[in-house]
Amino acid sequence: MNPRHLPLILVLILRLSTSPAISSNFISQPHTTVIQAIRQQYAAINKRVGRYKRVKKELSGFSLEGGDLTAYFDGPAIVKVVANHYGEGGRAFEEYYYSKGNLIFVYRKDFTYNRPLSGKVVKTIENRFYFHDDRLIRWIGETEKQVAVGSPEFLEQQKDYLESSRKFVSGARSKNSTIEAECADC
Repeated sequence: MNPRHLPLILVLILRLSTSPAISSNFISQPHTTVIQAIRQQYAAINKRVGRYKRVKKELSGFSLEGGDLTAYFDGPAIVKVVANHYGEGGRAFEEYYYSKGNLIFVYRKDFTYNRPLSGKVVKTIENRFYFHDDRLIRWIGETEKQVAVGSPEFLEQQKDYLESSRKFVSGARSKNSTIEAECADC
């Protein structure tokens, strides 16, 4: 290779690596593989859900009208947690999935009622959150579009779901029949 061509080659490499089409492939390729693995684990957990030991708990302080939680154990390991949150204007349903003790996926579905407490469901919103190494790596929001990684709302959801997950896992393992939300004003 002619040394005079080296600057030109470096410029071309730099331009190609910053091209949106190419750089997004470099960035998303590892996540695509992780997302596929998470989806496979999700399917495997749900396929065997009837075989797992179930533990039920009440939730207090997580929503206005209370809630409940069901944890699914594969031996000593929690593989799935289902939380129902009830409110005056609707309810929320969350599923947390785990692999080797780590949160890998959260599915949330919100239902809005047309009148307080038990009206007809008039709106449904779904969100999907993919986690890897205690980090949110993809959030597919209510419009079926990805929310920007690193945005303030993305980072807030990461923090909130990791915190809720820890509380739910700890509460599911405790002997208490109720999992209490921590009071910020207490």
